[in-house]
Amino acid sequence: MIGFVKYAGVSSKLYALSGELLTPEDYKNLISQKTVRDIVSYIQGTKMYSDTIGNLNPDEIHRRDLENFLQEDLLKDMRKIFTFFVTFDKDFVRLLFYRYEIENLKLALRKSLNKSKSSEELRKIFFDLKEKATIDPIKIANSKNQDEILDNLAGTPYQEVLRNVFSSYKENASVNLIAVLENALDGWLYSKIISASKNLGTKDQIIVKELIGERADMIDIERIVRAKAFYDLRPEELYNSLFSFHFKLKPDDLHAMCDAKGIKEVLDVLKAGPYGEIYKDMNEDNLIDKITLAQRRFLHRKAKESITKLGNFSIAVYFHYFLLKEYEIMDISTITEGVRYALKSEEIKERLINDF
Repeated sequence: MIGFVKYAGVSSKLYALSGELLTPEDYKNLISQKTVRDIVSYIQGTKMYSDTIGNLNPDEIHRRDLENFLQEDLLKDMRKIFTFFVTFDKDFVRLLFYRYEIENLKLALRKSLNKSKSSEELRKIFFDLKEKATIDPIKIANSKNQDEILDNLAGTPYQEVLRNVFSSYKENASVNLIAVLENALDGWLYSKIISASKNLGTKDQIIVKELIGERADMIDIERIVRAKAFYDLRPEELYNSLFSFHFKLKPDDLHAMCDAKGIKEVLDVLKAGPYGEIYKDMNEDNLIDKITLAQRRFLHRKAKESITKLGNFSIAVYFHYFLLKEYEIMDISTITEGVRYALKSEEIKERLINDF
């Protein structure tokens, strides 16, 4: 009864929005389009995205613009849905927004540390969090060095996270610094979300631990695989870079992968582990190319099943809708790229997360 009272309004709204996600027929029609303009025109006619891009001129929307508009549509939904979370712990709700701010911060850090040319034009590629923002990503992107980055993060929870990483790597010119920064930010956020979920009640806490924990498992698995392929890290160094929490992965699994001599040994551990089904058809030659898509498909299926498995009157309704929409936007971008480069329909379909 408590769950019903708590989620009655938001469940109804999210159920209605879920009905506006693209159908298999929409995917088929999008893949068959001939130009980026055709894709934009088709999306303008869908119920999901018509409010955001319906009145724009398809001839003036480029591929990157389309992606930005779709991301803004996602945030618009989030702002709308949060008005229904009146009985929720405010710290937890704030952390859900932080996820998109951290994506802004990651991009800004890459621009700054890689000395990329920055300008106000960058603002188009960042999530527009409006009054929810605690940082100005343009300032971070324009920072000239690590000290300036930290100064521009003063008063935010991110400053200490980055300070610790910069301190550890001060004397190390490792090309992996940006990856370490991104991992540290993700680890901080996921830990905070799981910790804050304790205030939601036992059922919701279990749901958050599963859905966030599985995502953390996938990130660490891919991190280990790529480290074995591209970096010469000591096993203990790699292990210490992983998240402090997991869902199905056990310390023995993680130690075995970190101690592995190469990708083949890592793959052997994966196939025998709790997520073996994901990697069963992979080999050491194609693992790097296939791992990201395979893991996203797994997480997409889990999000799709979450309502049936975890219940409609729970925090699962939030993750169900927003994770599915995130993956849908990724697929639209993939289709747009495929059409732009004149790939065959089957080639595009093989690259999609939603494997109807």
